[in-house]
Formats: sequence, structure tokens, C-alpha cells
Amino acid sequence: MAIYYEMTFGVLLVEMITFGFLVLPFPSRWRHAALTFFSTSPFMAKFSYALKITFGFIFILFIDTIRRLQRLEADFAAESNHHHDYGYDTNLKAKKFYTQRNLYLTGFTLFLSVILDRTSHLVLTLSQREEDLKKAKNETTSITQGQQRLIDMEDDYKKQVDVLTVQIKELKRVKTDYETLKKQASQQSKEYNRLADEFNQLEKTGNEVKKDV
Repeated sequence: MAIYYEMTFGVLLVEMITFGFLVLPFPSRWRHAALTFFSTSPFMAKFSYALKITFGFIFILFIDTIRRLQRLEADFAAESNHHHDYGYDTNLKAKKFYTQRNLYLTGFTLFLSVILDRTSHLVLTLSQREEDLKKAKNETTSITQGQQRLIDMEDDYKKQVDVLTVQIKELKRVKTDYETLKKQASQQSKEYNRLADEFNQLEKTGNEVKKDV
């Protein structure tokens, strides 16, 4: 196998390993960390650019393999009516086998690169959506806890208001009783002063009568 087809086979192995990494059920946290690193790393950006060049080279090999296979098919058709020895036929079939092998190798490598690109984008999008969903759940939990705290505070305030209402009613009742007692005391004081004045007046009149006698 020529060195460029060995390189193509190496790229195919890397694609298969990467695809396995994408589809295996790793923990979402590990997967998200790895995908974030691959999508934001400057080194991976350069590596991706190099891969695009490599795939362009593999595409050229794929086109060249198709042309070679077409020439071999034409040779088979042209030589089918001629008699050749066993070695020639074997050599021609071996060339066709190797050409078909290279065609499948380059074609499957290109096809898997397209599948891998779409799969990586889908997995990255899914990972981002999972992170967004997790953040939304955390925010919802925080909002729910905040609402529960507000409800608890509202219940406490209602209880305090009820207690204060009872205390206000009690104070109003005490004030009413105090006003009643104050009014009664004022009336009694006036009655006492009236009676005292009458007593003093009667006592003064009695003293004057005694003097006259």
C-alpha cells in the first residue's frame, strides 16, 4: 500500500475512534468539557484546518481511484477477447482488487468525515442545550425557593398583623374602660365638691344661728 493510502487509513482510524467517543455514553459533564475544549481550543482550530486540507487530498485520491478503476474496466473489456497467460490475468485482477480497495478506503473515509462533522455538531448542540436546561432548572429552583421564602414571610407578617390586631382591640377596650373610669371619677369628684360646698354652707349657717342665740 502506498504511503498516501496508509495515511488515509490512519485518518479513517482516527475518525472511527472519534466517532466512538461521540456516540459512547460518557457522563454529560465529561462530554461537555471535552467538546468545549475541542470547539474553543486554538490548537484544535489549526488541526481542523489541516484536516480540511487532508480531506481535500483524499478527495483527489478518490477521483483518481475512480479514473483508474474505469481504465481497468476498459482494459478488461478490450482484452476479454484475447487469450493471455494466467500470470497476466492474475496481475490485472490484482490491480483491479487494489484499485477497488483504495476506492472503498477513500470513499468511506470521505463519507465518515461528513457523518462525523454532522454528528459532532449535533452532539455539541445537544450538550449546550443540556447545559442551558440545567441552568434553567437551577434558576427555576432558585425562583421557587425565593417564592417560598416570600410566602413564609407573608405568613409571618399575617400572624404578626393578627397579633397586633388583637393587641389593638385590647388596648381600645382598656382605653374605653379608662375613659369610663375617668368620667365616673370626674362625676364623683364634682358630686363630692357639691356635697362639700353644701356641707360647708350648712355648717356656716349653723354657726351663725348659734351666735344669734
